[in-house]
Amino acid sequence: MSIFNSVMATVQFEISRVCTLQRLMVAIVMALFPPVMLFILEMSSALAAPVFLISLFCGMVCLLSLLLWSTSNVYSELEGKSWTFITSRPHGRWSILFGKFLVAFGVSFLISWIALTLSMVITAEVEFFIIVSEDSPPLSKVAIWFYLSVLLCLASMVYAAIFSLLGVLIQRRAMAFAVVYFVVVEIILALIPAIVGKFAMTFHMFCLLTHWVGWIGPVTDDEGEEVVMEFVGLYGRQDAWIHLSVIFAMTFLTLAVAAYVIRNREYLTLEDAQI
Repeated sequence: MSIFNSVMATVQFEISRVCTLQRLMVAIVMALFPPVMLFILEMSSALAAPVFLISLFCGMVCLLSLLLWSTSNVYSELEGKSWTFITSRPHGRWSILFGKFLVAFGVSFLISWIALTLSMVITAEVEFFIIVSEDSPPLSKVAIWFYLSVLLCLASMVYAAIFSLLGVLIQRRAMAFAVVYFVVVEIILALIPAIVGKFAMTFHMFCLLTHWVGWIGPVTDDEGEEVVMEFVGLYGRQDAWIHLSVIFAMTFLTLAVAAYVIRNREYLTLEDAQI
């Protein structure tokens, strides 16, 4: 069996797992969380900076779904006592890695994209206040929806790869380590105004968001708007292809490292641990 057929077999099996009632209910709850929150805020007249809130809520949903489906790629097989069978099959280890990566990527993007689409429908009558660069015209809501969809796709792809690598390196409590990684690297490190901050994928995501859409945060006065224009120029300075190249390179690099590790590392099964 070729690697492609092995990966596709894993994808089909993992999709059947996702389609269970319990996991479908979890996916539905996560997909409905952003539009419900936006609806409550709109009804209470507290909906400020709607594009920022949509991006924040949908990004949270994307991250949570990736934590559920990416980090347990190896440990779920060890816990389910199927690792020995997998390693005996041709390309078994790689099929688990890449098959579960594709499913985690697809599921997280689908959930967050549904949440984004429903959120845009909920806020269809709300005015979007966005500051764009001086040489860029304001975008329509369809264009904003499209660019946010692309960003969710990129985020699902790169973080599915990163979390898959963490799942290969750390079996137990991989989800906890993934949360620590995201807080330390993708939030704290991204706020540091130095070269080290550019190693965070959130920095490149925000640059693409600023480059494509503009400033989506709240602005209270003209002085604040002038300050915002400086940030728009700062984060939108590089071309979009540079940030896209970094995101795709990070995805390829983490998957390559994960493939090497899972191919050469010996994992301790539950039966071996009890001996």
